[in-house]
Amino acid sequence: MTLAPRIYATIQHLFMKGIIETVELREKPESEEEGKRTYVLTADGKPKYSLCMDAPENIAMAEQLHKAYPDSPLLPKVLYADPVKGYLVQPYVEGAVGQSTEERGLKKVWLTALVVDLLNRYEMDEAGGKWGRLTEPSSSWSEFNERELSKARENLNGLQPAEDCERVALLLEPLAEAGSKYLLHGHTDAHQFVFRKKELVGVLEPKPTAGPVLYDLVQAFCSTPDDLSLETLFDAYSRLDAKNGDQERLVQEALLRLYCRMGEHAAASSAELNEYLAAWQFWRMLLPEA
Repeated sequence: MTLAPRIYATIQHLFMKGIIETVELREKPESEEEGKRTYVLTADGKPKYSLCMDAPENIAMAEQLHKAYPDSPLLPKVLYADPVKGYLVQPYVEGAVGQSTEERGLKKVWLTALVVDLLNRYEMDEAGGKWGRLTEPSSSWSEFNERELSKARENLNGLQPAEDCERVALLLEPLAEAGSKYLLHGHTDAHQFVFRKKELVGVLEPKPTAGPVLYDLVQAFCSTPDDLSLETLFDAYSRLDAKNGDQERLVQEALLRLYCRMGEHAAASSAELNEYLAAWQFWRMLLPEA
């Protein structure tokens, strides 16, 4: 089924409502993943808006996340959300997606910007009993962690010693108590961030998550294999307002997320996997003894 007629009707509707100006549509989506399509609308030959079409529950969650933190300069505003949640429109964020260190610059710099301009804007969200991914919620933070580790164990089978997974599993108990719950972006992957002249200017593609702020910080730290150093992690953590525990807990969180990140790259046969495996040789020395 082609989405073209629906897209053109949507653009016409947005123009008639005064949400957007006269634009042209790039026929090919800028991104496409699991039924989600993001199109760029141009005006005078320059990118002007992003039109995201997705499942209603995903659109509703994305709208909730963006509207929760309107003061963050890293989250593009929602110009319009379809009442039946078929799509939403946002300003286009110009820049280069952080696929390489040349585009991102130093991790210590952009990680600090993420903390100051997004994570320190987060607010507690204690309503309801949902934890983890809001589109696939868990009953507790512990259950969410167990799910994540289970996927990593399956993906890394044969690539990493079984003992490593057993030692990572020992971290589930001390990490079970998450403390205060916040509405998180949930997908703080530097490969999805937008940079201009190595300055972080946009955090896109949210996967709204209910959990501790520490999750988004450590996810971002582990999202690229460069500079996976304790110094960079501790420096970013020192700037975080919503601290949850001491440096020992921070390291435990990093060990779990780094192991899960390796699992994601193993499943995708990523070119970065070998870099992660090399970095893991240091981090595994910090694991508890089985």
